[in-house]
Amino acid sequence: MASSPVLEIDGLTTSVDGLKILDGVSFSVGDGEVVGVVGESGSGKSMTALSSMRLLPNSVAVTSGRILFEGTDLLGLSEAAMRRIRGDRIAMIFQEPMSSLNPVLTVGEQIVETLTWHRGMARAEARRRAVELLDLVEIPAAAKRISDYPHQLSGGMRQRVMIAIALACEPKLLIADEPTTALDVTVQAQVLDLLRGLRRELAMSVMLITHDLGVVAEFADRVVVLYAGRVAETAPVKALFRAPAHPYTQGLLASIPPLDGPLAQPRPIPGSVPALADMPGGCRFHPRCAVAIDRCAVVQPPFFPLDPGHETACWLAGAGGVP
Repeated sequence: MASSPVLEIDGLTTSVDGLKILDGVSFSVGDGEVVGVVGESGSGKSMTALSSMRLLPNSVAVTSGRILFEGTDLLGLSEAAMRRIRGDRIAMIFQEPMSSLNPVLTVGEQIVETLTWHRGMARAEARRRAVELLDLVEIPAAAKRISDYPHQLSGGMRQRVMIAIALACEPKLLIADEPTTALDVTVQAQVLDLLRGLRRELAMSVMLITHDLGVVAEFADRVVVLYAGRVAETAPVKALFRAPAHPYTQGLLASIPPLDGPLAQPRPIPGSVPALADMPGGCRFHPRCAVAIDRCAVVQPPFFPLDPGHETACWLAGAGGVP
């Protein structure tokens, strides 16, 4: 695990109309580390990313906690100061490139805009660098494609353009929100291979937001499991897959279609993530948990350390045994 955090999220609570979307979320991303943030839809993954980038909708606000980037609390910066960091030192790949790219600008213009704003490059220099970036993300005939509009590119190519824009200023931290969700399996593998190589080449830290545990197993160093706006478990990736401690994590892993035989079937978790206005007391997972005890419904569990870097918020783990 990396020694010093590039990003440290400490007690982050994000709310809408007095309802907590994120409730005391804490974890870090080390220097050069890939941290996978996983959970079902509605668990708070994307809201964690948007809170970190300070890109929340007007109706949503961070109500407590800190977001430290290289030791500076991003929540204390002016919007002008945050704009200088966003897209430069911290960049984000959004999950649907067609809605994130500007349809009336060529892909080259969108990369040039980033470089002229953050790096002060002259347009001719920025355009040359844009071609280099499209080459870097393995878009064929980059010098020609730079003049294409987003609708002229395939989904995989648009995602590569989004990656090129995100990497234009060689960020210290890349936040990737479901970067392969809209892509077919072959293109997913290509994009992951690309990100893996770029991470090594640029020595980036990565926060990978995904619901796909297969992607996490292949790409992440460490995993943060979110459920209903709270952290359920954090662990090194190998430890999480070898010995998941929280019943929710166990359920996520059991819901993956197995590869060990034609008769084996995935086991979905019963029920669904609770609505914001109907959050249960105690451990928020207890209504769906097959091993819940009375205390789970009343008192929110603290984090119990298991192995180095591995901890879980489960009363049964704290009682001396993993459920």
